Amino acid sequence: MLALLNVLAAEVAEESTINPVVPDNLGELFWGAISFFGLWIAMRYVLLPPLMKVREQRAQQVLADQEAAAAAEVQGEQVRRDYDATLSEARHQAAGVLEEVRLAAEARRTEAVRAREAELAAERQAAVVGLDAARAGALGELKEDVADLAVAAATKVVRSDLDPAAARASVEEYVNTAGESR
Repeated sequence: MLALLNVLAAEVAEESTINPVVPDNLGELFWGAISFFGLWIAMRYVLLPPLMKVREQRAQQVLADQEAAAAAEVQGEQVRRDYDATLSEARHQAAGVLEEVRLAAEARRTEAVRAREAELAAERQAAVVGLDAARAGALGELKEDVADLAVAAATKVVRSDLDPAAARASVEEYVNTAGESR
């Protein structure tokens, strides 16, 4: 079958030699050139300007988007720095407030301790005064009791009645001198 196709192709080649690239007559060449330049003018001045305009708009939009992204990034960085500064300032203020509260609490505690120590000193002083009064009262009773006992003991030892008032004066004098030596 291949041989048959070769024979047919050789017969057709012998009959006509038509060049498909170069046209045969001048009219066809003329109308081809007119059509080509007409299409070129239509493309150049009618169809390409809107396409170029759209291309330029897209390029401008991309550039604007990139600038907006850069501005947003700068603004975001500024917001982060402001946030960090605000946070740092808040921490500093919190530390100051905490220190203030600590100092106030320490002052209140010191004042409360001082007030309590003053109360305790007053209570101690009152207790000392009360003890001194009780001691003086006890010593007074003790002097009378010692005087009575001494007179009673001396009466038994001497086997005669002694004057309690005279003996009491000597016993009180002795108890006073003994109390002062302590």
